[in-house]
Amino acid sequence: MRKGWRNELLKNACKVFTDGNWIESKDQSTEGIRLVQTGNIGFGFFRDKEDKARYISEETFERLKCTEILPGDLLVSRLPDPVGKSCIIPDLESKMITGVDCTIIRPKEHLLSEYLGYYQMSHQYLKDVESRVSGTTRSRISRKNLGLIEIPIPPLSEQKQIVEILDKAFAAIDQAKANIEKNIENAKELFQSEREQTFRSAMDFSNGESAILKKICTIKTGKLNANAMVENGQYPFFTCSREIYSINEYAFDTEAVLLAGNNASGDFNVKYYKGKFNAYQRTYVITINNNGRLDYSFLKHKLEHNLQVFKKQSVGANTRFLKIGMINELEVPLPPINVQQNLCLKLDKIYDQTNTLMTTFEKKLSSLEELKKSILQKAFVGELIKEETESILQMAAEPGVKYKHK
Repeated sequence: MRKGWRNELLKNACKVFTDGNWIESKDQSTEGIRLVQTGNIGFGFFRDKEDKARYISEETFERLKCTEILPGDLLVSRLPDPVGKSCIIPDLESKMITGVDCTIIRPKEHLLSEYLGYYQMSHQYLKDVESRVSGTTRSRISRKNLGLIEIPIPPLSEQKQIVEILDKAFAAIDQAKANIEKNIENAKELFQSEREQTFRSAMDFSNGESAILKKICTIKTGKLNANAMVENGQYPFFTCSREIYSINEYAFDTEAVLLAGNNASGDFNVKYYKGKFNAYQRTYVITINNNGRLDYSFLKHKLEHNLQVFKKQSVGANTRFLKIGMINELEVPLPPINVQQNLCLKLDKIYDQTNTLMTTFEKKLSSLEELKKSILQKAFVGELIKEETESILQMAAEPGVKYKHK
């Protein structure tokens, strides 16, 4: 530790270090004093969620003897994810309180809220929190244990310098991430545009000839119970919510396109497979039976092209489902087989280029997150030098651009 720095227990470095209040549903109202909840606490930032805001009345505030939180206070979520994440409370132009699962921190004059907020994003802090959590079904940290975490505290002048450097560095990193995320969206949009153009071309080449799926394909659903899954089995097992598993028996021995009929895995998806396999219920197994008038790759691309439409047509509250009638009635253009195959080759090439771009972008995003961790690590052991971070300010890439596939 650098000269002039000292460690201090978090509870001793605060003027206010207390939990929020126990607020039941019956205590809440549609206006009045804002109730800030754990869902408002991001990892180092405040999530407003104004449309979901809850309130209590002034009368309830007095009756429950609530603790008011002020702009500039830190709120710590004692629940995951991760346990111990915090944010500085902005000025919401409203009186505010918080719930019992949050700890209110108002640092003493020798500790800057901004400095503490950055420290609570560091690996050192999160590791310390993790060592003090309890709970079997849901991890949490008690306020008592939270208060025992030691905070490295430099003189105020150094805290201000550290905050200034981190503000600039994180702003540059966030800008770079925003540009990369824009490029990811551009790459996705370009692929969607190319695929849209491909199927317009398919309609042109087909001279208007098309067929609905049930006329040219057989569509079945898997029936096998998920309990039949075993490790190191012989045959693939396709489900909507999981990756491929193996089992020791098979129900299908064919070439097919498989469509996940619910979004339990986060989204609907399409796979191609040829051989012996099983499929769980709500996985549609689609085989072509039209004497070579439809190519399997072309069918796969067509189904993927239609996923957004399927998503809009899906039914259900939480998990969304596709009814077989939605799939049966899908209209497929029927250009000559050689045209279908050539169009698929073009789409496959574009997909590979897009996937390469996406992989590169994802690696860059991961590298930026690691850079944040590295900077924080240096900051709180007294090794952060302003000159070392100047290059970070150059990391914000050019604004998102539209990519052209070759």
